[in-house]
Amino acid sequence: MKKEELLTYFGQLVPNGNWKRLGITFQTKNSLYFYDTGTGKVLECEPNEFLVMENILEHSGVSALEKTGLAENELLSALESIKLLIETEKICQAPLYKKFRSQEMEITGTNDIQQVILELTEGCNLRCKYCIYNEDHEDFRGFSTKNMTWEVAKKALDFVFAHSGKELYVTFYGGEPLLQFPLMKQCIDYAIQKVGKERELHFGFTTNLTLITKEMAEYFSSLKSCSITGSVDGPEEIHDANRIMVNHTGSFAKAMEGLKLLTDCISQKKTGLTVGINAVLTPPYTMERIERINQFFRSISWLPSNITIHTSYMQGSTKKKAVNPKREEIMESLEESDPLEFWKLDRICQQKDEEIRYNMNNVNLARIQNRSITAAPIPSMEQNGCCAPGERRLYVTTAGKFHVCERVGESPIIGDVENGMDLAAIKKYYIDEYAKESLSDCSNCWAVHLCSLCYAACYNKEGIDINKKRGLCYDQRAMVKNDLISYHQIMEQNPSYLERYCSKELK
Repeated sequence: MKKEELLTYFGQLVPNGNWKRLGITFQTKNSLYFYDTGTGKVLECEPNEFLVMENILEHSGVSALEKTGLAENELLSALESIKLLIETEKICQAPLYKKFRSQEMEITGTNDIQQVILELTEGCNLRCKYCIYNEDHEDFRGFSTKNMTWEVAKKALDFVFAHSGKELYVTFYGGEPLLQFPLMKQCIDYAIQKVGKERELHFGFTTNLTLITKEMAEYFSSLKSCSITGSVDGPEEIHDANRIMVNHTGSFAKAMEGLKLLTDCISQKKTGLTVGINAVLTPPYTMERIERINQFFRSISWLPSNITIHTSYMQGSTKKKAVNPKREEIMESLEESDPLEFWKLDRICQQKDEEIRYNMNNVNLARIQNRSITAAPIPSMEQNGCCAPGERRLYVTTAGKFHVCERVGESPIIGDVENGMDLAAIKKYYIDEYAKESLSDCSNCWAVHLCSLCYAACYNKEGIDINKKRGLCYDQRAMVKNDLISYHQIMEQNPSYLERYCSKELK
């Protein structure tokens, strides 16, 4: 085709002129790729095709192709190749979605609760400097002396037993849940006695480990299925820099003592107890610091070799911090935006993953591997990474109020132990208002089918805060792009890693 015909073809291809919503280009160390929003396909590109497609997406059309610096014959050849791919592979044809799939579903709120999270207490014996329950995080409650009563706990459990299937996770939350160990034990024993013969029950909680006793460890190890995540940030000076007791002394020694008691129970007998570690990474995010923390965990002789170490970054303060929805979108490199994942990616690609005590973020990699890939554009979109409120999991506060989950913070309640689910509130706040505020943004986003953004951090007491959500959208796109890069870098250099870990993550 002649240049004018090609330019006309591309100029008329996208009805609203927003090419940016149709996909994104990205590159690994060895290859160039294009991810197509509509079909989920990832196509490898020749250099000139990549350059032209990158330019078209950047400028929402063919108005600035001269900036590619290609000779006219090279430009026309690249455009012809892209046109052929559009017609044969059905790429660059994602529709402008009119609604979320959730808007078409019946909201029941009680079909199949798989996990109940009981907030046993709002108290804690630590005052970790980065904890979300301190005064610098205005979107979350503070610490208090409020505790759940057995009456509230029993009503919550009975409600969940009546609205769950054959498998149920009963988990506990705080504050520090072990401050209420007698109540936790009462809940576990009641669940086993009430539905243990007809349900597959799993118990679990996260703890700072400082209150673990031999009696507790032996009790948890006697359960058929119990998962405990203990918080240890690394060697003593790193851990104690932030994880401090109420009296401002370090908690490292007591935490390690508790961890040892739990792992001793695992090593001494057959047990349904599994233990993991949660490590919060704090600045400076240097390769030397990450390697030091990694070597610390590797050096603990009594730590089981298969123990999982989960990692997260310190959550910044929300106090007096507004999100500017008009800021420029900057796709940072993985090294800048997620130094730990960069460090792990380097070792995995060098096939040295046996040196790593942390797992790569396999859930994100699995999301790429298990994405929907279709011959024609996907006809509808999910409500980002949001779950169905009150169905998959249910969070119950000390007062017996129902929330979507423990991570959402201050947000509209969806029921209580006295009256059950408030279906009207679920539909109003978490379906209709979410769609009303988010639909246009999501329909115009290239990452919509890979988005894991959920209700957490998007809500306040009144409902969805769209400016807050838009601020997170920038970070979400950067993360998805980094996940695409990481996945394909590993696929090129160490594909067996994806076979070993990523398929398991979504099971």
